[in-house]
Amino acid sequence: MPTVYARTLRRAAEILGGDQMLATTLQVTPTNLALWLAGHERPPTNVFLAAVDLISEHDIAKIRPPG
Repeated sequence: MPTVYARTLRRAAEILGGDQMLATTLQVTPTNLALWLAGHERPPTNVFLAAVDLISEHDIAKIRPPG
């Protein structure tokens, strides 16, 4: 079962359009991101929280009425 870290990073990658876009946005290497997505390592707290922020902003934008 994927960790909360891996699930969060996967959702952020989906929002941005892929792993490469997420790595670029988070300013991390694709190799490190792959390890975190696979659940082999835990991402640094600041990276994880940046992904959480990205998801939150996306979800809030979806429910906020235009205007």
